[in-house]
Amino acid sequence: MGNKPSSQTRRQRTNYYGGMFLYDENEIDRVQIQHHFARESYNGNFSSPVKDVLRTGRATVLDVGCGAATFLCEMAADYPRTHYFGVDLLPTCPNTLPHNVKFLQRDVLKGLPFADNTFDFVYVRFLVLDLTEYEWEKVIKECTRVLKPNGWIEMMEPKFAMSNQGPTTERVMSAIQARARARSVDPLIVDKLGGFLTSMKCLRQVNTEMREVPCGSWGGKKGQLGAMFIRDVVKKHLRFIDSILNIRQSEYDNVLNNFTQEIELHRSYFEFYRYFAQKH
Repeated sequence: MGNKPSSQTRRQRTNYYGGMFLYDENEIDRVQIQHHFARESYNGNFSSPVKDVLRTGRATVLDVGCGAATFLCEMAADYPRTHYFGVDLLPTCPNTLPHNVKFLQRDVLKGLPFADNTFDFVYVRFLVLDLTEYEWEKVIKECTRVLKPNGWIEMMEPKFAMSNQGPTTERVMSAIQARARARSVDPLIVDKLGGFLTSMKCLRQVNTEMREVPCGSWGGKKGQLGAMFIRDVVKKHLRFIDSILNIRQSEYDNVLNNFTQEIELHRSYFEFYRYFAQKH
């Protein structure tokens, strides 16, 4: 779907990552892996009951944290009569998009550039290490503001904790959690997202779906994608947690290889959640 952004981009991140965060083509590959493993985990791109609305030709969809717009491009192919908007802090989208997809580079924490009651479906995903608890509540309120009455909001996030861990896996995941908490980010925020939606008086029918995502070839195609996802997460984060792990850059590959071997050997898995609700 078009060309990737051609140059590396630096943007200020004040959350988990801190300082200047390098966003390059490797990161774009990672967010595409995120999309494919998510779709495979749920056998579809969304869980909200919006298929009939998307087929009408009058629907509008907003993807908050759209990344490389893989979700939007697939949706545009599956429901070509719908209009799609993607918002992300970074200029992550391809240069060429389907005619019914528009990308806006915006910080959702500063507000969405849309009027009240604009969208039939609002999707928020993979922001687990980007937002504090206060910011999550702020984002949910803003997304609900732009959602039409009878429209649906859906959130999809992994829980940053693994089951059946080996020693390296436990050290690495604990370090990621510690780094997150040191910056007021809750790596287990998925346990609270349903409550945030329930607390919104304008929302009803709050639904939860959870999948246990296998990590390794033992889990078939889903396991292979799950392993690719979590391995890339660890690879991306090693430079932020090396001091916690007490390792040097020269040891990154060894830690990553041990992690990859352990999740296969121990049949590690993590939980992956979707929450969705309808606006009154």
